[in-house]
Amino acid sequence: MILTTGGTGGHIFPALALAGEMRRLRPEARILFLGGRQGPEAGLAREAGLEFASLPARGFLGRGLAAVPAAWDMARSLLLALRHMRRFCPGLVVGFGGYAAFAGVLAAVVSGVPAAIHEQNSLPGLSNRILARLVRTVFLSLPDTGGFFDARKTVLTGNPVRPEIAALHGRAERRTCEAGKERSRCRLLVLGGSQGARAINNAMIAIAGDLLKAGLEIVLQTGRDDCERVRESCLGLDAEKLDIRPFIDDMAAAYAWADLALCRAGASTLAELCAAGLPSLLVPYPHAANDHQRLNAATLEKAGAARVLEQAVFSGAPDRLSAALLSLLQDGKKLRSMTEAALSLARPLAARSLAEAALRMISPDAPEPDNQGAADAQC
Repeated sequence: MILTTGGTGGHIFPALALAGEMRRLRPEARILFLGGRQGPEAGLAREAGLEFASLPARGFLGRGLAAVPAAWDMARSLLLALRHMRRFCPGLVVGFGGYAAFAGVLAAVVSGVPAAIHEQNSLPGLSNRILARLVRTVFLSLPDTGGFFDARKTVLTGNPVRPEIAALHGRAERRTCEAGKERSRCRLLVLGGSQGARAINNAMIAIAGDLLKAGLEIVLQTGRDDCERVRESCLGLDAEKLDIRPFIDDMAAAYAWADLALCRAGASTLAELCAAGLPSLLVPYPHAANDHQRLNAATLEKAGAARVLEQAVFSGAPDRLSAALLSLLQDGKKLRSMTEAALSLARPLAARSLAEAALRMISPDAPEPDNQGAADAQC
């Protein structure tokens, strides 16, 4: 099998979750991860023990003159992907979004290899809308309420999360912040995605001191490019209660530690929050393609698992972010209800459902997926 994607953790981690489940179900399986050269996928794939091959694919839509060399790189990527199809002889190719996935899946279609895509968001991007017309199967994280795909091709699997995060669902504890002396146990996890989020980092620089005085403990993932700036800006603050990291390797431990998450609204992040039963204050990335993060966040807010705060609300007034965080963290009853709502939305068996559906594309006599306990879940 070839898994192809890249660029952000939101694309990469579901692919890694599928790889892990495939190897559990079929230990003899050989899996190649076909990704881009610029993102973190090479390191993450190799850490997971997967073969990795890179493509020079990068974004070219809406880039003006810069699109010319990027389009050439996409053509080169397609040729390289075709070579990998001949060399690796996969029984199936699954794309998880991103420019590398476009080249990889298109090469599979041209080569006559069975191909599928996985769409994480409620509003699919242009790449997956095009590929959906060519592939045999479209795996979905969420029901296709917009009718973007041919219903005869779609399979609702949910969005796979890493097994250590899926395991949190079965033992999730209610997270509360008590008043008074116990308030020092309030734990805030701040995530900007695998690449960080400068707007969130800037706001945290402004309010971290006040949050620490209010009794919070904070873990802040800044992204690798912004970590030193944030650390220098927070010099003098209590380093024991403000843990600034460029990247969090053990996300399961971070989710289990936290009482509340402040984060973007990428589909994979939301699936992980639901699996962990972690309440969240969501700040949708305002420049996401087709504004899909705002739609993702609305799904959780409507269910009562999260609150949404637009970046524009606090970009010039960070105290508004501080007030929103403290309002949630000081309301134990609200946090408990958000935890229950998040757990009710979770699909902890998504990786297994996706792996079994993929196996049926390779071997039609493979068993139907076991969706017991997850049939009505949304994330």
